[in-house]
Amino acid sequence: MYFLQKYNLKTIKKKQTLGMTLTEVMIVSLVIVTLIIIALSSLRTQIFKSADARRKAETRRIGIAVEEYEKDNNCYPLPSLVTCNPGIGLRPYLDKVPCDPETNASYMYVHEDNSCPKWYKIYSSLQNENDPDFTAGLGPGAVYSYVYTSPNAPDGSDVGGGGGGGGGGTPSDFYGCVGGTCVPIGWDANRPGPVCDPNFQNSSCYGMCSNPANECMSWN
Repeated sequence: MYFLQKYNLKTIKKKQTLGMTLTEVMIVSLVIVTLIIIALSSLRTQIFKSADARRKAETRRIGIAVEEYEKDNNCYPLPSLVTCNPGIGLRPYLDKVPCDPETNASYMYVHEDNSCPKWYKIYSSLQNENDPDFTAGLGPGAVYSYVYTSPNAPDGSDVGGGGGGGGGGTPSDFYGCVGGTCVPIGWDANRPGPVCDPNFQNSSCYGMCSNPANECMSWN
């Protein structure tokens, strides 16, 4: 009897030392998965912050170059000079017009509806919604969340998209040079923005289509 009790006690202790119970395994697995999710979320946020910091810095760089252009030309440039591919339109003020770090598309450049614009706005889409500069519903189609403007740009026309020459507009308000003719162009929600560059907010494309270099090319 003593032997059986001793044997059973050893068996129980042996089972206890063999490994974890199913409940314990599930708890540990849940903790590991939770830690992985937290780590990935933190990494994702850091990636967004880095990309957004670059977007804001690049739109400022473009804005500074555009201001220098205006000093020499008494007009702000038309969009054909502010596209990032090939991106040489603002030389010598800016060696290369940068593209959005994720989409590789040009930043959205909106200006006074005039062949000699007196104001401009540059829009981009921030990914980190907790960024202090994040403002939802800006610009054409109300799809942007950050804007850099000339000092004299009209106020109060950004949120909700605005209209026509106020810096807002809708996705159907854009035109491009196709085959040397100014035609309406579509809207790409993945960009977001017009389907090709350069694009214009005027049905005449300001007479730019006679130059083959202004042919509207897909950004992707």
